[in-house]
Parts: sequence; structure tokens; C-alpha cells
Amino acid sequence: MKDLKDAAYSQHERETHFMKLLQGFIMSIGMFSIIPVPIKSWNDKSLPIVLPTLPLVGAIIGAIWYGLSYLLSLLFLPLMLESVVVLFIPLVLSGCIHLDGYMDTADAVLSRRDLEEKKRILKDPHTGAFAVIALIILLLFQFSAVYTITDAQKGLLIFIFIPIISRCIAGIAGLNLKLISETGINASFKNGSKTGHTIFTCIVLLICCTAAWFILGLSMLPLLVEAVIGVIAVWYLYKQFKGISGDLCGCVITVSELSALICFALL
Repeated sequence: MKDLKDAAYSQHERETHFMKLLQGFIMSIGMFSIIPVPIKSWNDKSLPIVLPTLPLVGAIIGAIWYGLSYLLSLLFLPLMLESVVVLFIPLVLSGCIHLDGYMDTADAVLSRRDLEEKKRILKDPHTGAFAVIALIILLLFQFSAVYTITDAQKGLLIFIFIPIISRCIAGIAGLNLKLISETGINASFKNGSKTGHTIFTCIVLLICCTAAWFILGLSMLPLLVEAVIGVIAVWYLYKQFKGISGDLCGCVITVSELSALICFALL
């Protein structure tokens, strides 16, 4: 009888753990994309799962990005119009949340103020001139890269992997580096996180790179560049702010993905 009770308890514990993982994944989709989910649920105990499953959200975005871009290539649209649509697909799918972090970060970094003032600017909801300038520069480079890729009719499969790599780098940073603020939603993501969450993210990164190597071959070089630029961006921003935040992670995602597009355009 005791063995049956222990077995039933273990089964219940496994089911509870699986539900926490599933809820965390659903919460990650809801927070970092506009992709509709069949069941909307919120569980504070699942918050530590949100960042580790962020690369999986990137995989969904990447798959949709590739699929829609491939369909657009079959419609014989004007090249410039096709490029604009392809450019905005991942931005729209993410709800522009990472782009918002990029703009906030640009405002703070380009102000060249002291640490406390930069932190204040980072939290300021108002859009400054530096953010607008940085956005224009970003979109010009993104459009130029996508236009070149579209014009050369290069393989678009790399679009699947770009959002995964960037979110792996940002997720690992968010899970392991000191936060700028120990309160708020970012602290909730990190509190309760375990070493296994980082290991999971690293495994996703390894699987992504391995799959890219077998599918893309040497054309996966932009993904390696993306990872390196992402790590450099994390190091630079952590040095600038003596910590990490959601906005800074969003900036890392945006900048690293831009580097992948530019590198792929130059191949």
C-alpha cells in the first residue's frame, strides 16, 4: 500500500512539475510575443521558467518568419515592398518589446551621463532624441540587409535560427548576471531560477547551432557572429550599468539579430 501511495505521489509530482513548465512556456509566449495561446494562465511559481523558455518563443517566431518570407518570395511582389514586410515580421511578432528595450538603452547609453542618471533614463517611459536616432539607424541597416538578402534570393532558412540564438544569449545573461533592480518582474524571473535552467538554455543553444550546421553548412557563419556580438553587447551593457535588466536584454536581442542579418547579406 505504501509503495502505491509513493508511486501515486511521484506521478502527481511529475504532473505538477510538467504543468509548471508548460505554464512558464505559455507565460513566456504571452509576455514576449503577440502569438495567441490556447490557454491563458498565470502562476507566480512558474515565473522562473519564463526566461529559460524564451529561446523556444524565438523558435516559433523564427519558424513563422521563415514561412511568411518564403510565401512572400512566391508572390512576385516589388522587391522593396517585400523587403519591408520581411523586415517587420519578427518585430511585429515580438510585439516590438525588444525594440522598446533597444530604444530605452540607446537613450541611456548615448546620454553619456553618470551611472545613476543613466539608470534613471533607462527607466524613463518617455522617448528621447537619442532613441529616435538609434531607431532610424537600426531600421536603415536592417532594411539594407534584408533588401540585399531578398534581392540575392539567398536561402531564408537562417531566419529560423536567428531569433533563437539572440534569445539564448539574453536568457543566459538574465538568469546569471546581477540585476540593476532587485524588485519588479525581472527579479521575479530570476528568483527561484536554478542551475538547471541555465543548462537547459545552453542545451537549446547547442542544439540550435548543431541543427544550423547540418542544414546551412558554412552559411551558419552569421549565427556565430550573432552569438559573439550578443556576448560583447552583454559585456558592454553590464559594464555601463553595473547590472542587467529586461531593457538591456531587449537591446542585446535587437543588436545581435541585426549583426546576423548584416553578416548574411555580406556573404
